Amino acid sequence: MVLMQPFSPVVIAADENERIRIWNHEEATLLNSFDNHDFPDKGISKLCLMNELDDSLLLAASSDGNIRIWKDYTLKGKQKLVTAFSSIHGHKPGVRSVDAVVDWQQQSGYLYASGEISSIMAWDLDKEQLVNPIPSSSDCSISALAASQVHGGQLAAGFVDGSVRLYDIRTPEMLICGLRPHTQRVEKVVGIGFQPGLDPGKIVSASQAGDIQFLDIRNHSSAYLTIEAHRGSLTALAVHRHAPIIASGSAKQLIKVFSLEGDQLGSIRYYPTLMAQKIGSVSCINFHPYQVLLAAGAADACVCIYADENTQAR
Repeated sequence: MVLMQPFSPVVIAADENERIRIWNHEEATLLNSFDNHDFPDKGISKLCLMNELDDSLLLAASSDGNIRIWKDYTLKGKQKLVTAFSSIHGHKPGVRSVDAVVDWQQQSGYLYASGEISSIMAWDLDKEQLVNPIPSSSDCSISALAASQVHGGQLAAGFVDGSVRLYDIRTPEMLICGLRPHTQRVEKVVGIGFQPGLDPGKIVSASQAGDIQFLDIRNHSSAYLTIEAHRGSLTALAVHRHAPIIASGSAKQLIKVFSLEGDQLGSIRYYPTLMAQKIGSVSCINFHPYQVLLAAGAADACVCIYADENTQAR
């Protein structure tokens, strides 16, 4: 996983062994490096910054559903574990791995977590307690989760059968609507996100099959825009919080950037070096919260940060 701080040139990356590294990407210097815990299971499924406008905390979610929150994580050898807990309760019978998916919602102070379970856990991290399990209303597992950063209480979930559901924990029934946008080749949803802006009903969903669907929940019939981004092997989706752009990554060593109208704005196949080496299989991508910067992590353990043509990539 990879994450960029909003107000300093810091990029945070975690590998499959749950080793967390913090870099100053402008100076290309390693600020700190530490293990998330001593018994790594299957890697980190999500990195989030809590209280990012102030003295931020780093939330690291492991694939087994365990959550660890760190402070002073940019100071070499000075990182401190603030709290740790298991976010997933009530595993399905016979399920060995949880494959947890989580997201943090700053506005509500809630952490949402799900995976190979029949509900979404909503945790109030101020009180450090489970608020409410949200019934997923599906027999399938959740494979992607996104909390709205504009409308507190709203979240979107993508499922392994290609379906998408929108929830609002402020409503009595919690489930707002359900859609099946990925119909041509039914594979799991690998990325989902709310489109930038104040409209709470517009969502982007990406399937492992390679298609990206643009959804408006007020139109329950179908997606209003479809992009055939990759021929299968889509591994990652990033939606910019404010700029009207999205990006997708593929196991076939390719990143594409699109506008919200579906126009392809660019593609990345090679590292920004004189040798023009092809990028590795893309495992994660993430936009900077405010700048037009894209961080990408690949299976060859390289992390790159890309900007527009006016700024040199790092």
